[in-house]
Amino acid sequence: MKPEAKSNTEIIHEVLEQVVNRKRIDAWDEYFGPDYTARGAPFIGFGFSHDTSGNKHVIDFVIPGSPAEGTLQPGDELLWVEDEHERWATYEDISEGLQRHKGSSLKVGVRRGAETVEVELTRGLIQGFDTDNDRAKSEMRDFMTRQVPDLSVEVKMTLEDGDKVVCLKEYRGTHAEFKREAIWREIWIARLSDGKIVESWPLPDIDAYCRQLGYQLIQPSS
Repeated sequence: MKPEAKSNTEIIHEVLEQVVNRKRIDAWDEYFGPDYTARGAPFIGFGFSHDTSGNKHVIDFVIPGSPAEGTLQPGDELLWVEDEHERWATYEDISEGLQRHKGSSLKVGVRRGAETVEVELTRGLIQGFDTDNDRAKSEMRDFMTRQVPDLSVEVKMTLEDGDKVVCLKEYRGTHAEFKREAIWREIWIARLSDGKIVESWPLPDIDAYCRQLGYQLIQPSS
């Protein structure tokens, strides 16, 4: 006699317990389909991410259609960051500068091969972009093992309708760099097929998260 199939709600609860609370990133493929896609919401920003391992800030991703597209390239090493008030040029200071700059524009110097290139970026609207399965898994591994190694999650509410589950989650954890604990919530809409998550729409409360880490949210100048 075959065991009774799990409901979609049970699968969502189980993946959060196994992958996040028990730190079993190896269990990811048990719950997410190989073609899983995370759908991002539109936001305002510059449109790049960087890897900080190896005591360097290296651009590892440029969002298509963002202000950084055509200006920065994966592999560029950040040498300095500058706004209208200040320049940050050491490994530690660059992290601070990317967090603290207040204006709508930013100048950066990058090492690109044998050249040093200076570029200026202006914040702009970035349409939501898709994150594929491999990158989503890698980003989650980095977030819950390096950035917030004591990350935990509690499910507050779930609603199931057909092949979709809407889940209200509450995360808690201490950021390894800022040494501050944060508690924030996220609405996660997931679509499942044949017992695996194939598509989702994460909507985290980024403002609450950033404020608790010490960021100041400043009203843009007119």
